[in-house]
Amino acid sequence: MNVQLSLFPEESGQDFSISSNRKPKTTRKSTSTKLPKETKTIQPAKKRSKPYIWVTWLSSLMGEEKQCKHTAWSSAHYQFPKRPSDFDSSAHDEMVIQRAMKHQAQGSAVYVEDDNSFTINGKTCDIGGKPDIVVIENGQLIIEDCKSGKCKAAHRMQVLIYMLLFPLSPQGQRLCQSHPPAGRLVYPDDIVEIYPSEVDSQFKEFFRQTVAIISGATPPPQAPSHWECRYCNVPGAYCPARIDLDADTGNHDFF
Repeated sequence: MNVQLSLFPEESGQDFSISSNRKPKTTRKSTSTKLPKETKTIQPAKKRSKPYIWVTWLSSLMGEEKQCKHTAWSSAHYQFPKRPSDFDSSAHDEMVIQRAMKHQAQGSAVYVEDDNSFTINGKTCDIGGKPDIVVIENGQLIIEDCKSGKCKAAHRMQVLIYMLLFPLSPQGQRLCQSHPPAGRLVYPDDIVEIYPSEVDSQFKEFFRQTVAIISGATPPPQAPSHWECRYCNVPGAYCPARIDLDADTGNHDFF
């Protein structure tokens, strides 16, 4: 089911009314020059038929956790092979399980992760997300996201975006019944409540502007940094400004 997102007005000329011939075998030894290892392992990016944006890409930019809009733009317009990651999600996963069990013990209706997955189909881009927990407490739908680390502005933006978009999904329409949801950030030692009134006109405009940049036809400028490049999924072949983390910067004669 496609949900048309009508939040996006026309701006900047965009309409935001919001898936060889082979040679015979020979025994002769080949004399061709071998390609460098890094050249052989580069897989070409696949152009998306339509930009696809993940909620966390938007929240990282809106919360100023990340500065390079070019990374989000590239990921929205192209599919790149995923980089290996050593991120351990066990602490987060355990928080979600314990939180869901607590809600169930209190008799609240609770939906976890994949139950809450959504994709909102706009005319110029699609936006997807997956809130950790959706719970109904005393008739109020609350979207919760569990965070095992320290509080960040990007976390609040992430929940606010969920509060804006989830009601537009089929699951959200069924559960919200035209009532705006509340939000909640769950940390190991704190709980932060987010009120429906915070999804106001100012936030919506900020959201629209960010989506317009990431889904637009013109790539935004690159803003490389050691921290962002380290975790960026865009290969250097597609980003000349990418910082080479393997470069030897340890030896110099300045002091």
